[in-house]
Amino acid sequence: MKNRKQAYHIETEKGLINDPNGLSYFKGKYYVFFQWNPNATDHSYKVWGKTTSQDLIHWSEPVIALQASESYDKDGTYSGSAVSDGETLSLYYTGNVKVNGVRYPEQCLAQSEDGIHFKKYGSVLSLPDDYTGHFRDPKVTKEDVWKMIIGGQNKKTGKGDIIQYTSIDGTSFKFNKIIGISKQYEMIECPDLFTLDAHEVLIYGLQSRNNDTDECLDAHAVYLIDTLSDLDKGLHMDEGYDFYAPQTFVDNQGRRIMLAWMSRFSDAQEVEFAKDGHIHCLTMPRELFVKKGKLIQSPVREMYELCHEIPYTNHMKIQRQAMIEISPLKHMSFSINKELSIHFDEGISIERYDWAEQKYQKKSWPIKINHMEIWLDTSSVEIFANNGEFVYSARLDPQAEDLLLASSKESQNINVYRLEI
Repeated sequence: MKNRKQAYHIETEKGLINDPNGLSYFKGKYYVFFQWNPNATDHSYKVWGKTTSQDLIHWSEPVIALQASESYDKDGTYSGSAVSDGETLSLYYTGNVKVNGVRYPEQCLAQSEDGIHFKKYGSVLSLPDDYTGHFRDPKVTKEDVWKMIIGGQNKKTGKGDIIQYTSIDGTSFKFNKIIGISKQYEMIECPDLFTLDAHEVLIYGLQSRNNDTDECLDAHAVYLIDTLSDLDKGLHMDEGYDFYAPQTFVDNQGRRIMLAWMSRFSDAQEVEFAKDGHIHCLTMPRELFVKKGKLIQSPVREMYELCHEIPYTNHMKIQRQAMIEISPLKHMSFSINKELSIHFDEGISIERYDWAEQKYQKKSWPIKINHMEIWLDTSSVEIFANNGEFVYSARLDPQAEDLLLASSKESQNINVYRLEI
C-alpha cells in the first residue's frame, strides 16, 4: 500500500478529519481540537477530536473530546472555538439537531479544568428568527465582555452574514451588531476576528450554495483588514488547492498562530485517499503578521529548528520530510518527482499532479518571486514566497518513497534541508 502518512501534520489513524476547532494554550500545552468522524471517511457524523503538544511539532494520539451525546447536539458537535482563563478551558461549539431533515443549531458550551474531562452546559445561544439553520462556528473571545462572532445565512437575503453577540459571563449571549454582509455568497463560515499589529483582521470562509437543494457548490478562505463590512471583498488567504476553515489563537508567547483544514478535495480525489482508512489533515502551524496592508503567513519558528542543511546537487534524492529554499533565476524551473513543478519567469506558475484525473493542474500568477520556501511532508506541500506574502498549500499523492529534485538552472541559489522530526 502507498504510504501517505504525514510526519509533522495533524491527522488521524482512522476516519475523516476536517476543521480545526478550539485552538488554545492551556496549562503548559497547545490544544488543537478538530472536526472528526472516527467511524468513516465521510461527513455523516461529527465529534470533536483532540490532540495536544508542548512544541507544535510532536502531537499526542488523537482522542474524542466531545461526543454527540445530548438532546441539543445529538446530530453532531460541529465547529467552534476555545477560551482559556488559565484555570478553565471553555469550548464553544455548534450543536446540531435535525428533525425531518431540517437543521436546528444551538451554540453550546462545555468546560474543563484539566483539558481531559469536559462537562457540557447546554445552549448559550439559540437560533435567531432572522437566520436559517445555517448558523454556526462560534468564535468566542473574552475581553471586557465576552464576544461571539458567528456565520449565518440571512432568511431575507438568502446570503451570508457575520454577526456579533456579547455576554457578561460567557453563558448567555445577546445580539450586538452585524460585522459584515455578503451580497454574493449564500453562507459565511468559520469567522475569526482579532487585532494584529494594530490592525483589525477578519478571516472567514465564503461559501456558494444552492439554497434550493441545500448543497455546497464551492468555498474558499479569505480575509479583510480594518474595513470589514463588505464580505465579498475578501482576499484569498492561500493560492493552493487544499486550504479551508482557518482558525487562530494567541499562545503564551503572544504569537497569533493559525491552523487550517488541508483539503478541498474533489470527490474522485477523496476516493483514492480514503483507501487508507483515514483522510485529510491540518496544515502546519503558521504565525500571522500584518505588513503593508497584507496578511503575512510564516511557519512557526519551531519548524526551522528541524532543518538540517545538506548539499544540493541536481537530480538528488532526499527523504520526503524536507524544506527547499530557492532564490529563483529568470526562466528557471524546479520539479519534485512527478508530483509538483514550479516555473519562474515574469511571473510564477505551479503544476500539481492530480492523482484522480491523472493530469497536471496548473495555476499562474503575475508576481515576481524573490525568495521561496517549499515545506514538504509525506503527502503535502506548503509554499511560502516573498516572506509569506504568497502562500500555496496542496496535498500530494506520493509517486516514490523519496523526493527527486531537479532544476533547470545552476544550483547555487538552492538550499536543501532535511527535517528531523
